[in-house]
Amino acid sequence: MSLRPRHFILLAIVIGLFVWNIVRYHRVKTDQQAIPAAPAPVINTAARVNTPAWTAFDLAEDLRDAPDDQFLPAIKSLQDKIAAAPADAATSDVKSCQTWLQFYRQGKLHPGADTTWKNRSERHLTGCVQFHLDTTAQ
Repeated sequence: MSLRPRHFILLAIVIGLFVWNIVRYHRVKTDQQAIPAAPAPVINTAARVNTPAWTAFDLAEDLRDAPDDQFLPAIKSLQDKIAAAPADAATSDVKSCQTWLQFYRQGKLHPGADTTWKNRSERHLTGCVQFHLDTTAQ
């Protein structure tokens, strides 16, 4: 059987695709090795802020896995306390923590295959509860 010009073209395309996939594989492998490790956690030495908004946040956070009939009044109380608080850095931190609490709650109610949301939400909420500020936002 003799090869015709179209056979040489198809053979060149197949070999080209093979080489391209090998190069792509090695490039992805090299890029994955270049990814730096996760940054060290922030250690806060500031005093913990205790305001009515943070007290309401602590209550809502304690009920984050509770049914809606328990959680919704707590989050409503938190929103009312935030609205009544003066606008300062502590208020913006509690708003940020409230957002992460709602992300956590939404992810619990509608779980998906991607668990990165859960890890981020829990990391933020842990900082919020321990220090009464969003430590990972800094």
